Amino acid sequence: MARTFKSIAARCERIQQLGNDVMEETHAFAPKRLSFVEVTDREWRTLFDEALDLVHYSRSCQRVGRCMRLAIVEEGKWVGGIVLGSTFPNILVRDENVGLRKFVTNYKRRGLINPWTRKNRSYWTNLQKVVNHARTFVFPQFQGKGIGIRAHRLLLTKGVKMWEQKYSDDVYALDTLCTADESKLFLLNGWTKAGQTKGYTLDRTQVFSKPLKVIDSREKGIKNNGALTKPQNCIQWWVWTIQLKPF
Repeated sequence: MARTFKSIAARCERIQQLGNDVMEETHAFAPKRLSFVEVTDREWRTLFDEALDLVHYSRSCQRVGRCMRLAIVEEGKWVGGIVLGSTFPNILVRDENVGLRKFVTNYKRRGLINPWTRKNRSYWTNLQKVVNHARTFVFPQFQGKGIGIRAHRLLLTKGVKMWEQKYSDDVYALDTLCTADESKLFLLNGWTKAGQTKGYTLDRTQVFSKPLKVIDSREKGIKNNGALTKPQNCIQWWVWTIQLKPF
């Protein structure tokens, strides 16, 4: 049965109350000004993801690799959240915009069989310094107060510092994939619209290279031989970036 706006709003209020109770139990004091609290408690994490399922168009985010859920807190209340995670490799407009492209050029001169092999440590190591903004949400009862925009401003200082402390890795840039080519969350906080993805996806029913015999070779840096296809209704995401340090 489809949820109504009224039922979603009611459930969001309950989720917020339950999460707030958990936050108060696990933290000596709640920040009075806008701040972040990392969501590590299992119960709170479940509530956080349910909130995303209800209010975000892409629903909750289950990431492989590094992931940090940040509760947005204002005046002692849990008002929304941000999800950060490991970014994705080989996004051309992002790599060109933040300075990662130089780590995949001239790969043959460096004795590499392809730019994306595990042996290209300069690319993969520096890619870890780019953090992906995966989700932002604000509970319906707190919307209309500019919380999302202010939280994104704080993300560039407090949020980045929390990530660096958690993973012991400097953050050089942030990126995000968005369906909107104009978003105040990014426009008003200094992000750059780098361009669009091309919309290709992996098609394992087709092969990328017919003569290739080895399908899984760690030596050659090949994980699969699937082809790239461009579906008729493919999504071409807008890629936004913000540079904090030069590579």
